[in-house]
Amino acid sequence: MPIFKKVLIQRFFTREEILIILFILFFTLLGIGIKSYKNFTSQTQLVNKFENRSLDSILAAVFTEEKIENFDLEKRSTEKKALRKGSVNINKADVEELSLLPGIGEKTAERIIEYRNRYGSFRKIEEIMNVPRIGSKTFEKIKEYITIK
Repeated sequence: MPIFKKVLIQRFFTREEILIILFILFFTLLGIGIKSYKNFTSQTQLVNKFENRSLDSILAAVFTEEKIENFDLEKRSTEKKALRKGSVNINKADVEELSLLPGIGEKTAERIIEYRNRYGSFRKIEEIMNVPRIGSKTFEKIKEYITIK
């Protein structure tokens, strides 16, 4: 090892330059270590927050890009319950219930209610395509969830 130091000092770097390089290397490694520790602790906190939740609820939070602090497990479970086949009666559903349908937002749900108030109850589920902004593609997404009981 002393030969290596002699060669470095005599041929490439002065003693001061080597100290500066070691100083920079030390603090670079220290920074990498601190960043790794912070990532590890944040991942541990993430795991602890989801410890008692199902895989579906975790994936829902990740793929909908919701903040973990604002993730509402009860809301997700009611949405899943509401979206069984034929579970949304389009003649009686309110804005909140209609908004649970895939491809139907709050505005479109309001349009459905306006249409229903203006023209009366739907006689066939296909009539929902008469509502502005609901075409055949949206109807295909929602037809298994809606009914006219």
